[in-house]
Amino acid sequence: MWYRIARKLSETYSRRFARAVRESYAEDEAYAPTPLGRCALALFLGLLFLLPLILGPYPMYVLSLTAIAALGALGLHLLVGGAGLISLGQAAFLGIGAYTASHLSGPLAPLGVLAGGLLAALVGLVLGLPSLRIKGVYLAIATLAFQFLAILVFNNWESFTGGIRGRNLAPAEILGHPLDSPGALWYLILAFTVPLFFYGKRLLSTRAGRAWLALRDNELSAQVAGVELVPTKLSAFLLSAFYAGVAGGLLANLYRTVTPEHFLFGVSVQYLAMVIVGGAGTVLGAVLGAAFVVLVPELLNTLVGALGPAYAGALAALRNVVFGTLILAFLILEPRGLVGLWSRVRDYLRTWPLPY
Repeated sequence: MWYRIARKLSETYSRRFARAVRESYAEDEAYAPTPLGRCALALFLGLLFLLPLILGPYPMYVLSLTAIAALGALGLHLLVGGAGLISLGQAAFLGIGAYTASHLSGPLAPLGVLAGGLLAALVGLVLGLPSLRIKGVYLAIATLAFQFLAILVFNNWESFTGGIRGRNLAPAEILGHPLDSPGALWYLILAFTVPLFFYGKRLLSTRAGRAWLALRDNELSAQVAGVELVPTKLSAFLLSAFYAGVAGGLLANLYRTVTPEHFLFGVSVQYLAMVIVGGAGTVLGAVLGAAFVVLVPELLNTLVGALGPAYAGALAALRNVVFGTLILAFLILEPRGLVGLWSRVRDYLRTWPLPY
């Protein structure tokens, strides 16, 4: 009798809370398939909305930078980690979105961010055409050429970009309320990042996402399995550029100014580092990689400032060296990135105190 009661309780608990039990395809694809997971997700989203009431202006500014960087990194993750196509021109798409948003600021700021994403997506569709004939390092060189071409346009198309002087933006507004502080702008950032992150996570489980994964693993095998290479590759570039364009529009509203220096080649390298350090092929990796690339330099700046002016000059020169060393350490010691490190910690906590 006690055995039957214990088994019944165990089965009931597993059906209600265990992450390993899935009774339908819809549950398997759900963001939070268990009541505990749904509760945790609701609490997390509620915390995101309450953050401006908890944190000050500077922490909210850094957090906004991290969220925007994570959105741009997610777009690159869908291209590199999803479809296996390398791009070194992500900063150019951010610039397209930012300059487009600069023409639709103030009350039209949400429309400007969306328009920046759509224009970047159209350019990304054109840039995806070379991927139909070349791949690997040759495709990376093609996107690198596009990056430098974009910088040339940003510097010289003064009627659209303002040239080297750039453009200034009026504070974003929603229903007549100015979003003139990082805490207020945070809600505009959430309005774009939260839906796009949910969509990006679901996308890799759809038919299109699995076609990308098949293309990444083996292009010839994907063709044999019925994957159409032309729409698959072009859709990957289009969606990656859209995410970057939206991130650029949000970044322009956060900075309230747009100049070509914001979108140099080094920024593209930073976004590629976010994908690699976070863990290519996972949505969580885009968030963790963006947090690492944005927060570590901020922490190093704080450390340099805390040590005083006597050491500021020497430590400022070593800041980039320390940052680069940390990235190399991740590549050597943890090839799966921060997601791999988190997976090991999570698996250990699940089985603790058992040895396996």
